[in-house]
Amino acid sequence: MNAPKYEIHRRDRRLINTDPQRRCYNGCHAKSELVWTGWEVLDYAKDDAAAERKVKFWRELNDYAISQRGESARAEFKLVPKSHPDN
Repeated sequence: MNAPKYEIHRRDRRLINTDPQRRCYNGCHAKSELVWTGWEVLDYAKDDAAAERKVKFWRELNDYAISQRGESARAEFKLVPKSHPDN
């Protein structure tokens, strides 16, 4: 069995209530901002070709999500070599 050689990481933005009094009216914050989350493992790939194909797929899917839901759907993807491929 071939162990994955790469990890595909993803992060997105979350709407954070930044109002000092934490006011929220009908689901709308008095003051808020979009903040990037930390990187999380989304998928694995066994070789270079599979890794590039999977990252391309996730980016194209995200482009579609942005076209349907707007900028708040934007995510970032990156390819990270595994430090220990046999784990």
